[in-house]
Amino acid sequence: MKKSIILPLLGMLAIEASHGAAGIFDELVWVTSVSPFSVGTSTFMEIDDNNANLFGAAEFQGSNLGTFNNTATLFLTGQQKSFKNSGTDVTGHTLHWSLNGGVTSTPLSYGFQANLGSSGDQRWGNDVSGVMTSNILTGLANGVYTLSIWSTINTNSVNAAPVIFNNRGGQNYNATFTVIPEPSSAVLLGALGTMALLRRRK
Repeated sequence: MKKSIILPLLGMLAIEASHGAAGIFDELVWVTSVSPFSVGTSTFMEIDDNNANLFGAAEFQGSNLGTFNNTATLFLTGQQKSFKNSGTDVTGHTLHWSLNGGVTSTPLSYGFQANLGSSGDQRWGNDVSGVMTSNILTGLANGVYTLSIWSTINTNSVNAAPVIFNNRGGQNYNATFTVIPEPSSAVLLGALGTMALLRRRK
């Protein structure tokens, strides 16, 4: 039986507005998987230790996302917040990802969602029923993989860099998962035959 698991990943980086003209705080990423082998249940997972134990969340960094066969799916989506001041305008938010340190896959752009209570604070993103990445598991051979994620915001370049990174000092935020083969039809038929034989003996 397959089950869906939604893992919201919280708190990638909390930056006070006084620390710069623009920045990212309270990032929320959903890793949505469907697999008969996935572990865990719906869980908050933090990205950065700056918000340790935020809402009692586990850490994404260094975690194991589960085990999947080649018919399973794995997607990313989410949202994050940004601040701006001193004439800086935030013009876009983007989630990036790659596998095993390889070529960066197609980034996921976040749309504007809302202005927040504090002046200059905004929320950008997609919810779990909205836009997602492509299926991360597509075409993967059996083995253990490292999923790396990081995010950026774009600005108008006034009193701030044109692109601001949230990437753990260039190391990104990393979790692992395992891909295993689908049980072969021969093994499945053998198991069914054994069950039938046991029933006859009873």
